[in-house]
Amino acid sequence: MPYTPLSPAALRRGLNTRVVGSEIVCLKTVGSTNDWLKAAAAEGAAEGLVVFAEEQTAGRGQGSHHWIAPPGCCILASILLRPRLSPERLFYLTMIGSCAAAAAAIEITGLPVHLKWPNDLISEHGKLGGVLTESSIVDGQVEYAILGIGLNVNVRRRALAQIPGAASLQTELGREVNRARLARALLRGLDERYTLIQDGDFDAVFSEWRERLDTIGRWVDLHRDTEVEGPFFALQVTEEGALILLRPDGTTITAVAGTVSVRPSAES
Repeated sequence: MPYTPLSPAALRRGLNTRVVGSEIVCLKTVGSTNDWLKAAAAEGAAEGLVVFAEEQTAGRGQGSHHWIAPPGCCILASILLRPRLSPERLFYLTMIGSCAAAAAAIEITGLPVHLKWPNDLISEHGKLGGVLTESSIVDGQVEYAILGIGLNVNVRRRALAQIPGAASLQTELGREVNRARLARALLRGLDERYTLIQDGDFDAVFSEWRERLDTIGRWVDLHRDTEVEGPFFALQVTEEGALILLRPDGTTITAVAGTVSVRPSAES
């Protein structure tokens, strides 16, 4: 199906951001927007550079998962940041990326969009997208971070049928979504939240992320590598982004990595 490609001119229209989007590159096809931006960062690219692609041939999701996205249907973006952050606080970038993407989707579509720990955007019917942060750390300091964001926008039902558990904004809304408007809202929201991090207001970042999480208060299974553990009751999250899980016997564990799947009913 024909689509309108994203362009730097369309994305800069009324953007008015401080850092994010200082330079915008739009590609037709790329292996991975994160990899493209890593190469640019290594060559000294300035903070705020954003790259969008209509198609990725080697996109990555959480863990070793491959990100599948039909050409011209999604938001596939990576943002170069050079934050004043300790490596232990890098997950705050994932927090602001997830929250900015959810807020932009809600602003443009009005749909209820939530987060699933640790970095998924979800609707009632499945996964809408995700966020992946990769970084370069030199001598214990963050040299740069790449924030990758993928969002299923105008993916049709037939294509979704090939992606288990996936949903798209178009199928949820019943009509196509203007990707340029959505991308601008995403960049503005990300810029606002990145200012909070640079100002040291981590409490505000963490509070929004926790409030948008749909995982807390549900029975879940924990997936780590090839193992599945559970059931657990999701109690709370820590400021470092870990998930505190309660076993049926009353003991708890703290998950710092992995993903969760929500059980359809209680622990049984």
